[in-house]
Amino acid sequence: MRDNCRVRVRVVPLPSGRRTIQVVSKRLGKLTIHKHIGTFTTDEEKESLLKAAKDFILGQTGQIELLGIPSHLQLKNVIITKSSPLFLYRLLGRIYDLLGFNSIDDPLIKDLVVARIYQPHSKRETREMLSDLFERSYSLITIYRHLKNAIDNGLKDKLQKSLINFARTGLSDSLRLVFYDVTTLAFDSQAKVGIKDFGFSKDHRFQDVQIVIGLVVNHDGFPIYFDVFNGKTFEGKTFIPIVENIKKLLNSDNLTVVADAAMISRLNIEELNQKGVGFIVGARLGNIPVHLQEEISQTVSKQDLKITTVNYLDYRLICQYSNTRANKDKSDREKQIKKAEAVISSPAKISYRYRFVKAINGKYQINDDLIKKTERLEGIKGYLTNTKLDDQTIINRYHDLWRIEKSFRITKTDLEARPIFLKLDKTITAHLVIIFAGLAIIRYVELKTNMSIQRVLKIAAKILTHQVINTQTKEKVLIDTTIVDESLREKIALLNSLGH
Repeated sequence: MRDNCRVRVRVVPLPSGRRTIQVVSKRLGKLTIHKHIGTFTTDEEKESLLKAAKDFILGQTGQIELLGIPSHLQLKNVIITKSSPLFLYRLLGRIYDLLGFNSIDDPLIKDLVVARIYQPHSKRETREMLSDLFERSYSLITIYRHLKNAIDNGLKDKLQKSLINFARTGLSDSLRLVFYDVTTLAFDSQAKVGIKDFGFSKDHRFQDVQIVIGLVVNHDGFPIYFDVFNGKTFEGKTFIPIVENIKKLLNSDNLTVVADAAMISRLNIEELNQKGVGFIVGARLGNIPVHLQEEISQTVSKQDLKITTVNYLDYRLICQYSNTRANKDKSDREKQIKKAEAVISSPAKISYRYRFVKAINGKYQINDDLIKKTERLEGIKGYLTNTKLDDQTIINRYHDLWRIEKSFRITKTDLEARPIFLKLDKTITAHLVIIFAGLAIIRYVELKTNMSIQRVLKIAAKILTHQVINTQTKEKVLIDTTIVDESLREKIALLNSLGH
């Protein structure tokens, strides 16, 4: 093949009705056929032969076919009228189906989930984006009507059953161990209506109403259940209802739940024990009897990673000392003591509660007893459990709570779940379903690629689907961007493998 001839792929119709694919070039008006690749009748055969032809050209000349433009289109007559991120849409759509969300028989819900991951926006902006980029046109009224109807038709239950089923079959998880935590989502509003109310805000937006969200994930941080509570609900009050619901959905007699210290109360742990549910929860050592505090402190004796176990509330309380934790606790204590001393010298400045300040007969003074107790417990972390797992496994499982914290970060940053501008409880719930469906897709992508969703979106953005038009024949074709960089091609191939 001559270097100054552009080699290309040609599709030729045959009298039999089949078509043949050839590798050809043209110089000075003379057509040269370099290789007959084969004949086809189906699209699958065509794609296979086209790939073989391109591989032949690449092997013979190193020539990359520009945008994969068919040979019958002359470049001087070609214009690109639109470029869309359809590669990403197909990728996220395949995973949506793989997770079982296609049981939700409404393509609009799928479009909203994909759009939420791609570019989180308001419903109005999402409608424009779906129309401009993906040619999926909906009116704003249609979007809200579909969301309300979907909630009435059990959208949330269908989502959660799909997540549980996929975790078991797709992630090979028995779901005997789950992790639970709560967060809050604020509204750009001060109106108490329905489930919206004022409460303790983890977003530090105490001036706005909020809702409380409880989330259950598996050991990989893959979401399997969520629920929503009134904004003034104390997070410990969400624990038992969530556990009862997830136990019923899992139909499990051997369930262990890991949660942080905010969930612990004597009533909660006794009720879990009566229901036959295993628990691993953080312990508030400051609330346990002084003689136990002293016993624990004396036993660990400031030895790094030393573990001791005592009986508390008829359960096993596992405590571990850490030098790193002790240094941090000591630093925090010293800073709080300095603040306490500063405000006591100027009582007029006291506008809220300081940890080491107490008032006696209207006078403020340093709380020496509390300082001693705090110093005694520095570096010690406690874990309460009714399981028979060994001490180190209990500690390791509790530390895996970072996975659910990561899921909350994704919902609040990548999916921009807050602030919420919706008014009705139904549309709020539908919004959350969209968020957590997006969270499940993101966690699946991250688990399978070992890349963050932001990295995946950045890679996928390099592949656009171009609408190419021959200005002479008016023929239109859709062509994906050709990627030359080998390392990038490998990552794209990995993404292309997802969802099948």
